[in-house]
Parts: sequence; structure tokens; C-alpha cells
Amino acid sequence: MDFNARVIPLHLHPLGFIEVFVRHGASLSDLLRGTGISPAMFDMQDIRISYMQQQTLVRNGIQHCRKPGIGLIVGMELDWSFWGTLGYTIHSSPSLKEAGEAFRRYLVISQPYYAMMVSQPTTYIDCNRRVVDPLVYSADEIYDDDVRMFTLEFRVATTARLWTLCGNPDARDTDVHVTLDYPEPAHVDLYSELPCKSVTFDSDQTAISADYNYVIKPFRPYRRRAYRKLIQQCEQELNQAPVDITFTDRVRWHIRSHFNPAIDLEQVAQGMQMPPRSLTRRLATEKTSFRKLLHSVRMEIATHQLRSSGLSVDEVAEIVGFSCASSLRRAMKKWSGTTISHIRERQGIEELMP
Repeated sequence: MDFNARVIPLHLHPLGFIEVFVRHGASLSDLLRGTGISPAMFDMQDIRISYMQQQTLVRNGIQHCRKPGIGLIVGMELDWSFWGTLGYTIHSSPSLKEAGEAFRRYLVISQPYYAMMVSQPTTYIDCNRRVVDPLVYSADEIYDDDVRMFTLEFRVATTARLWTLCGNPDARDTDVHVTLDYPEPAHVDLYSELPCKSVTFDSDQTAISADYNYVIKPFRPYRRRAYRKLIQQCEQELNQAPVDITFTDRVRWHIRSHFNPAIDLEQVAQGMQMPPRSLTRRLATEKTSFRKLLHSVRMEIATHQLRSSGLSVDEVAEIVGFSCASSLRRAMKKWSGTTISHIRERQGIEELMP
């Protein structure tokens, strides 16, 4: 990806960052110095900036706010309107699962760089039937230390807010837990303000987790129509966004973000607002098919769950749509060339099994 390409809408995250940075003591002139951004651009239509410009803006904010944990502060205070149409799904999504799927798929509208993030499954179910979402991505390695920490703390705060607002309040267990793989910092008091039950430092991984029913079970049935309208608008914006991805990748993202054992061509085509035949033809021009993509995504999800979670093979088979564990074992051998036992032993997953 060209980090000097102007692909980030100025009116979304960049202006949101500026609003919070100014609120916490940075002057506008200091924030904009060296960014190539001017106040006159704020009210212009369709102004976009590059990743390099955004990184300069963030570095300026870190330097001139001079507040430890500024990433947490920005993450807690950034208004959802700075996520564009996607931000409005927060209060209309039928469940946390659907809100998370929407953010995973459409975040590329405001931050096209995250097209790299959605290429592989990350969330898994642990042996306590909790949904776990790691919050660190390999793509973060391009940042310097200050921007990387800002990005991580921003992500921790916004994700905790998302999970608290969109989780099912009627679930038996509504506790959201955050684990962090770094030592307790001097600004630990800011972490105590996160909307979650617990924050644990020096953990094995940086992740957020909650009970399966809290994440999965819908609880806002009367908002579904509004949510669908917002998703349609997000899909239209994605079609117009300058994101350098293939049509095959877009279909793969849609299958993964809306995956369920019964997902089919008609559902995906409807979600992408196009006739099934058009979807099939466009995939054919890229020398693939919906059936191949669906099987690939199914096996990727199965492999990820087998490596990361404490679920039994039977449970993983049920999640991805196989009739039994034997069917999944045969399919995995054919698809990956190795056995499920080897996949789990290589990751040490057997130690997590109940």
C-alpha cells in the first residue's frame, strides 16, 4: 500500500483526533504543523489525507498534549460520528456480534490501511465459552513506538466502549475483561476508567473477552430495520472508497464477517447489493468461484479455532458447518495436507482443553 496516497477521509478520524487533542491542550497550529492540512480544508467536501499525514498529526498530538495515555483518552472521547455511517450502527446493531462484524468489514472506509487487518480470522472461543478478540495486529509493526502505543491504547478504549454498548445486557454474565501483555504503566488510573469489569497487565496476550451469549445473542429486535439501512449505506460507501482490493477479497471479507454454517450465494449477493449472477460472473473473471471462497473461509475459520480455542473438534465442526468431527478431519487433511492433531500440537492447544 502507498502510504503517501491520499485515501483517509479528513472529516472522519483525523478531525476526531484534532478535536480531542485541542480539548486536551494542543494548539491547532502545533497539531497541523508539517501535516499539509489547513483549517480551510475542514469544511471542504471529499478531502482525503495520507497515512503519513495522519501519523504526523498523531505525533504532533502526542508531543503537544503531553499527557501519558493520550491514546486511551482519545479512544474514550472520540465521538462515534467520526466513524461516519459506521458509527451510527453502535446504537442500532441487534447484537455485539453484528456490530463487530460491521466494524471489521467497513472500518476500511475511514482507515483503508485496515484492509490488511481483515484478511485473516482473529476472534476465537476459549474453553470457558468466552469470545476472545486479540487487539494486536501484525500490521501495527510499521509504526514507531509512540504511534504504536497510541494506536494500541486507542484500540483498547474504543473496543471496550463498543463491547459495553453493544453486548446483550440480559445475558447471565455481562462482564467484559481486558488483558494486556505489557506491564502496568504509570498512568494506570486511566485504565481503571475503561468500561469493563477488569484490566489485567502482564498477561499472555492483549485481548478483550466476554461470555458467548453476551456477544452473540441479539437483544434489539426493533432496531434491525434501521441497522440494515445503515449497512446498505456502508456498502455503498465501500463501493466508492479508494481501497485497492480485488473483488474476490471483498467477497471473502463478506463471507467471513457474516459467516454462519448456512450462508449461501444469495445471502452474500444481497448483502453486497448485487444480483447473484453478477457476483458469480465477477468472481469468474478473477478465476475463482463462490463455492471455492466459501470452502476456503470455512477451513480458515476452522483452522483458527483449532489453533486458538479450547473447543473440541466436534464443537468446531458444528461452528463451521460440518456434520461431524470425522467430516472436518477429512476436509482438513485434504485442504491443509496435515491432521487436526498436528495443528493443535503445534500450537500447544491440547494444554487448554478442559
